[in-house]
Amino acid sequence: MIEQGEIPSLRDAKQYPYIIRLLDRTDVAALMHLQSCVLDTLEHKSFCVPLSLAEHHVILDGNGESLGLFIHNRLYAACSILFPGYREDNMARELNFGDEALPQVAQLELSLVHPDFRGNKLQERMAGMLARRAEQRKQCRYLFTTVSPYNYPSIETVMALGMYIAKLGKMYYQWDRYVVYKDFFHPVSLDVSTTIHVPGTCFAKQQGLLRDGFFGHSLYKDGENLMIKFAKRQKSYCPIK
Repeated sequence: MIEQGEIPSLRDAKQYPYIIRLLDRTDVAALMHLQSCVLDTLEHKSFCVPLSLAEHHVILDGNGESLGLFIHNRLYAACSILFPGYREDNMARELNFGDEALPQVAQLELSLVHPDFRGNKLQERMAGMLARRAEQRKQCRYLFTTVSPYNYPSIETVMALGMYIAKLGKMYYQWDRYVVYKDFFHPVSLDVSTTIHVPGTCFAKQQGLLRDGFFGHSLYKDGENLMIKFAKRQKSYCPIK
């Protein structure tokens, strides 16, 4: 067991006892059930890219880790991380990292929270746990994930983990995605004096800034509009590619 405590439910506002632990192969059926439940309740299906049964097995068979939050022995939240190695879907390839960097990558793959327990920052908490566990692995240098530019809570989550937007493009089912990452060994240092505020829906402007060496580093809401702050990397920063 990694953590235990109490958590409120949106359904009845009552507190429920929970435990968080690592998942194994015996939890796959519960994972698939939770994934189906979450997908069925999503208003925007593009926000979540489901994992197949085989992909869950890859992670649980030693190529990653999955955490699960249980209440009365039922799975209500899960978060997974993959160590992709030289696989073609290693996200470092999206940023043209060299082959030597590929074994040093960890990827946050999936975050699932049952509708009854949303609003408790479980995505951020559990992703943070996995990120810290990955950082403790000597061979792990980079943390990657992707997030929909329309998914405000998930963008908040990755930025709370210290990850920066490095690319914006089409992925998976030709859905828009930010590629975000963090370097555990040599964190990217930004020159905040170069900060430019860009509307979240202004993709052409964002892509131009990203090509020019800017990174998306924080966000806020201006009325109903989402704004992303971009800043340029410090000139003294040593390239990692």
